[in-house]
Parts: sequence; structure tokens; C-alpha cells
Amino acid sequence: MLDTTTYLPKLKQFEGVASYMYDDTAGNVTVGVGNMLPSVAAAQKLAFVRRPDIAAKPPVLAGPASPDEIKTDFDNVNKQPAGKLVTYYKQFTKLDLPETVIDQLIQANVRAFTTTLSATFPDFNTYPNEACAAIFDMAFNLGVGKLTSQFPSFCTAVKAEDWATAAAQCHRLGIQESRNTWTKAQLEKAAADAKAKAPNK
Repeated sequence: MLDTTTYLPKLKQFEGVASYMYDDTAGNVTVGVGNMLPSVAAAQKLAFVRRPDIAAKPPVLAGPASPDEIKTDFDNVNKQPAGKLVTYYKQFTKLDLPETVIDQLIQANVRAFTTTLSATFPDFNTYPNEACAAIFDMAFNLGVGKLTSQFPSFCTAVKAEDWATAAAQCHRLGIQESRNTWTKAQLEKAAADAKAKAPNK
């Protein structure tokens, strides 16, 4: 079963945490911990607040953002080129999501992803914690569709609970190597633990 207490800080480290909207590498408007916003309407459902700016004329005071203010931030970010550092996009925004809202959002996303993963891997909740964390990280990073279509050998190994083979098949392109190293280590730990528990032949 996925231990969110242990895993969520690692997910935040890998994905980064942004209180303001930004473009991800594919050009999708995103906020928080990799939370994609597919439309203005999706952004307007979140409790954005104004970033205080006492130097502005008139001064901008903290407070709940209006739907129009959220739309302005979304549109401004959406017009920017993709692939920049996350911090690049802050200059085009005037709103932030409070940390409590970001945490609620990631918890909700984790629950939704876990449900989806359980449909793809029916025994997901019985897997070792380390294996669950690695599988979840693959799915969150790639999307479940890409995970199943682009990593068929990995998925076959997971369903067979062959953690050593899964470890050998989990390398992703286009991400920080430390994330690949961590994911492989989780699966190798699951493999070592399973071997240690296996009855001697």
C-alpha cells in the first residue's frame, strides 16, 4: 500500500511546488505539485488569492481572487513559451494558491490516481510500499496511459510482482536522473525484501 506520509514529500521534491500558474514542458498550464489546469474554468474552481503589492498604484491587497483575475493569470501564462524554468512564469501572474489548498489538491490527486492505478493493477494495494511508491511515481509523471503503452514490460513485471525486472524496466527519458535512480532503488528494495521472505528451496 502507498505510504503517502513518506512519499508525498518526495513527490513534491521531484515535481516542485509552485503557488502560481506556470507552463509545464508540454505547454499545459499547471499549478501546485504538477496539477494541470485544462481550462480557465478548472483554474476558477481553485481558491487563488491576490499577491499583495503595496508598491502598485493603487496598492494590491491580499484577498480572494475574482474569476476575472484568475482568467487573466491563466491567459497570461498560457501565452508564454513552454519549457522555461517554473520561476520564469511568476512575472506573468498576480495570484497564488495557499499552501493548505495545494496540499488538499495533491491529496485529492493522489486518491484519484490510486483509484486509477488499482483499475490498471488490481493488486496495487497489496504491493509493498516501496513498489507502490515507484509505480505511483511512474504513473503520476507519465500519465497512466503512457505508462501502460510505453512501458509494457514494466507493467507486465508489476502484475507478476517481479520487482527486479520492474526495476530494470523503469528508466524514463526527459526527467532528472535522481528521480530514475530513486524509482529503481524502491523496486530493488521491494525485490530484495521479497527474496528474503521467500522460503528456502
